[in-house]
Amino acid sequence: MAKLSALVAGAALAVTVAVVPLLGSPSRSSGTGGGVSIALLSSSGGVRTGGSLLLRSPLVGSLADDPTLFGVVPGTVDWAVSRSRVVVRADGRLDARVRGLIQPREGANPIFLLAASLLCNGRVVDRTAPVPFDESGDADVHERLTVPDRCLAPAVLLNPLDRDGVYIAASGLVR
Repeated sequence: MAKLSALVAGAALAVTVAVVPLLGSPSRSSGTGGGVSIALLSSSGGVRTGGSLLLRSPLVGSLADDPTLFGVVPGTVDWAVSRSRVVVRADGRLDARVRGLIQPREGANPIFLLAASLLCNGRVVDRTAPVPFDESGDADVHERLTVPDRCLAPAVLLNPLDRDGVYIAASGLVR
């Protein structure tokens, strides 16, 4: 009986791993095409986000008729992206790998600078400095941003040049 009680108590304290698939088929505006995020659930029901992970997501190119997100409007032309992702940690480290973010109609990227905005609680809370953005649509963004103590519904928007009122790609998923 003591062994059974110890087993039950140990099981109650065990950490459960929940796997959340990020399914998506590659398309003209999808991100990486799929992946897996892992969250650790404690026996108390709280969520530990892999140490300090706030957001991990593919990036999706914006379409001219996409909705306004958190007060930020989509670009006036369609954008497509491939193999792109963003990771934001609770300490504010943002790492975005952008590959092939282009205007399909042009077959290239006409913009030479790109910035990333972090959104929490329904508003933009911080933005990176602009980084070089080449004609093939490639850019790497690595910067530490300010994250509020309470960050609900985190998202990242990619902004052309330094225009934080417009987005050309967003964290998300397209099926």
